[in-house]
Amino acid sequence: MKTKLSTFWAAALVLAATSSLTAHEAQGAEWSDTEVNYQYGTRFEEPFNPDHVTKNIVTLQHASGYKWGRNFFFVDFLKSDSADDNAGEVYGEWYTNLSLSKVTGAKLSFGIIKDVNLTAGFNYGAKNTGANPRVFLPGITIDLNVPGFTFFNVDVLAYIDRGKFKPNSGTTFDNCGENKTSYQINPHWQLPFRLGPTKWSFEGHVDFIGERADCENEILAQPQLRLDVGNFFGKADTVYVGIEYQYWRNKFGFKDVDEHNPQFFAAWKF
Repeated sequence: MKTKLSTFWAAALVLAATSSLTAHEAQGAEWSDTEVNYQYGTRFEEPFNPDHVTKNIVTLQHASGYKWGRNFFFVDFLKSDSADDNAGEVYGEWYTNLSLSKVTGAKLSFGIIKDVNLTAGFNYGAKNTGANPRVFLPGITIDLNVPGFTFFNVDVLAYIDRGKFKPNSGTTFDNCGENKTSYQINPHWQLPFRLGPTKWSFEGHVDFIGERADCENEILAQPQLRLDVGNFFGKADTVYVGIEYQYWRNKFGFKDVDEHNPQFFAAWKF
């Protein structure tokens, strides 16, 4: 059954409404950061589909820190055009980090290393025609002291893949086969900078995912260049526009399904 566009936008509005509850719950945190963003790209690739796909994406993203560590999650609502049967999908990731220096009281910083964290993550997705990822990600996160960066962290995680794949008009199958456990190394960063009176941020992440059973290794890079538009109106750090470039090698583990996709980006932070 195809997801109607009105249903997609209704779900996106529900996300925006629930974000106010998320912000309220974060008041007990030491710090929190919540935003809703919109992306538009025309060169998405899908396995078994020879055509470029256009997608609209609405995302709720939240990060917060507490006494012993921090949490992060995002949820994407994606709507494809007719090149992908007007498919609708939902995808989210959640991570929690437990700071070993805060828990033990030991000084773990030395050199470029600022802290070491125990990490647990979970990826979940659902699409009416396509991939349905389910991934568990236990491991560690190393916080680095890199001059100029708000943060520069590296996750070193096990990648326990329990996802499925359903081609258009096809039957659901396990695209990787058995024993689908590998690794994921994920540097992620935020670098604010100024050009004259303008405020910018270069941020993003790169996922390096190892081979697993019949799936190829993957590289997923999503760097963003953001301009702080709110700064022009006395509302710095609230409204951004910019570009995200998505490079995905061997998407979902399928050999030679490679994505090179510039996207328009806008965000509202509150």
